[in-house]
Amino acid sequence: MSGDAVAERAAFHMVHPGPVAERRIEWAGARLVRLSERVDADGESLLAAIAALADRFGIAAGTGRIAQCTLAATRFTTGGPARDGKAANYTYIREFGPGRLPWGTFSFGRTPGGAPFVHCHAMVEAGEITEPAGGHLFPADCPVSGAFDVELFGLDGVDLVQQPDAETLHSVFEIGAHRPVAGPEALFVRVRPNEDLTEAVETACRAAGLTDAELGPSLGSLNAPDLMSEDGAGHALPSVGMEALCLSGSIVDGTAHLSGTLVDEAGTPFRGVLVRGHAPVCVTAEVLVIAR
Repeated sequence: MSGDAVAERAAFHMVHPGPVAERRIEWAGARLVRLSERVDADGESLLAAIAALADRFGIAAGTGRIAQCTLAATRFTTGGPARDGKAANYTYIREFGPGRLPWGTFSFGRTPGGAPFVHCHAMVEAGEITEPAGGHLFPADCPVSGAFDVELFGLDGVDLVQQPDAETLHSVFEIGAHRPVAGPEALFVRVRPNEDLTEAVETACRAAGLTDAELGPSLGSLNAPDLMSEDGAGHALPSVGMEALCLSGSIVDGTAHLSGTLVDEAGTPFRGVLVRGHAPVCVTAEVLVIAR
C-alpha cells in the first residue's frame, strides 16, 4: 500500500466504556536529571531494582531504558480487543522461567499509597518463544539475575501517580502535583485515547513554547496505526491495543516526526514512522520530550 493510500483512510476511533475526559493532552515541564548505570540487582524484582536506583539519586518520577537484563522468571502480556467490559484489554498472561530482555522502555512513579510503580514494555526472549516478541511486562513479578544496564531520565519536581482511569477502566500514570518551570529542559506528556500521537506531541510542545526537541524514552499503546517504512511504503496495521515498546523522533520548527516499535496481540514487532493523523492512542501514551 502506498503512503498516499494510507493517508486517505479514516483513523481508527475506539469508544471506551467510561465518560470521556475533557482534557485530552496533559503535560508537565521539569528540569531533567539524566544518568546511566549498570545495576547489580541479583534476586530483586525489576520494579525494585529500578525504584532503588531512582531513590538513590532522589528521583521520584520519570522514564528510562533497560538493556541486557536477564530474568529468573518472565511474566508479560500483550494488548488486544475488547474483553471484560473494556474496549481494549490485555490478552492472556505469558509466564516463563528464565528469560532475557534485550531492551525495554519504562515510566516510573508511585501508587496513590506511595509505593513505587514501573510501567515497562520490552522485547522478550524466553521459553518456547522462537520468533522476536515483546509486550507489557509485570516488573514486580520479574526477578532479575545478575546485573543489567539502566538509563534513567528523572523529572525533577514532577509526581506521576498510577491510578484508575474512569474512561478506559485501566490504571495509568496521571500527572500529579508539579512545580511550574520556566524554560523546561523536558516535558512529560500524557496523551488520552483517540488523540493522534504526532499531533498531540506538537500540541504539548507548542503550549510549553518548545519548537525544537527530541523524544526521550517513551511508550504507550496505539490502535490500528499506519506506519511508513524507510522505502516510503505505507503499512496499515489492523490490530487494536498495540503496545508501543518504544517511541522516538524529533520536533523541528514545531513539527514532530515520530517513529515506533509496536507489537500486536501475538507479540510480533512492527517498526516504522507514524503516519500523521493515523496513530491514535488506545489507552495512554507516556512521552518524554527533551528540549534542544
